[in-house]
Amino acid sequence: MHEIALIEEIEEAFKGVILKEGIGINEADRIETQERDVLINKGRNLDRLWWKDWTDIEDKYIASYASVMDFMDSQGLKWVLPAYMIYSIKHYKAGSFSIDSTLYTLEAGALGSDKVDLYSLAQKQSIAHFLEYIITVGESYVDVASAKIALDKIWKIYL
Repeated sequence: MHEIALIEEIEEAFKGVILKEGIGINEADRIETQERDVLINKGRNLDRLWWKDWTDIEDKYIASYASVMDFMDSQGLKWVLPAYMIYSIKHYKAGSFSIDSTLYTLEAGALGSDKVDLYSLAQKQSIAHFLEYIITVGESYVDVASAKIALDKIWKIYL
């Protein structure tokens, strides 16, 4: 699949996904660094103030917050995953840890800390297509082995 078509597929599949009560980027970052509850709550408020939609998340935040997905719940992951996948498609040659982190999250099933599957069939299909794309183009740049495991172990059935 061509890069532009894949991005459009992801955008369509995740259109309208919002954070709701999920754990967002700033909150997850503060959980990761074991901040006090008051600062974690400030991060929660920042997520809702800064980003109304996942499409509002700028690449600079994705690049800066590589490991936050490990500290998100299912709703937070569903909200942030399309932004990280699109970032990965656009910047896979940069070798950013945010890209490998996205692949590791998908290898683990992308279910979040509460292990709830909130993805629609279209979203699962776009994830499978994303993994196929990364496997095709990323050999010299990202952890393709992890992408292959994720595809074979979980997401291949959605192709």
